[in-house]
Amino acid sequence: MTKTRRPPVRSSKAPSTPSLERREREKAETRALILAAARELFTREGYERTTMRAIAEKIGYTATAIYHHFADKNALMLELCVNDFKALHSALTAVGRIPDPVDRLRMMGKGYVRFATENPEQFRFMFLVDRPQPSPDQVAHLMNPGEDGYVFLQQAVTEAMNAGRFRDKYDDPNLLAQIFWAAVHGIACIRLSFTEEKQNWIELRGADKTTDAACEALFNGLLAT
Repeated sequence: MTKTRRPPVRSSKAPSTPSLERREREKAETRALILAAARELFTREGYERTTMRAIAEKIGYTATAIYHHFADKNALMLELCVNDFKALHSALTAVGRIPDPVDRLRMMGKGYVRFATENPEQFRFMFLVDRPQPSPDQVAHLMNPGEDGYVFLQQAVTEAMNAGRFRDKYDDPNLLAQIFWAAVHGIACIRLSFTEEKQNWIELRGADKTTDAACEALFNGLLAT
């Protein structure tokens, strides 16, 4: 009996070629350039005053060319939010699964302040620029809900609370997370606002030293004896 030979199955996916890879790389580089220019202008000029034309002029493109990559200014803003908050999440979760949740919170605090001082433009865009606040639905297709620094913070607080580490009257994990966030956020904002180039009348202590001291003082009031 003669076997019928089946034709080879062809992949519906176009084969990768050097020219295709080059175009994809150039496209990614262009998007990164547009995003960096937009972040800088949003931070310096304000979101409302920044136009797509101004972003294009900053990098030597036409506004039409930018519209090939982003539908409008809001789409640009949304992608910046996703990228920068993912970067912050990575900085916070870099401490790993430190067994003691309170020690983990201390290390997260230092990571938060360090992220702000090492990435000042990103931090300003995320927290100090008056811009539309995207809803979860708007960024759901771009960002996993688990990639959220606040979620990681809240998990550590809840774990410490369940282990009886906090005084009984502090039974709201969101309240505790926001108290902790406020403390380290304040330190970060001071470091960005009072740089050595802008003032010489305050002798600021080191960021890590200040964060350690703030966490110690905060936990002295929150932790169960």
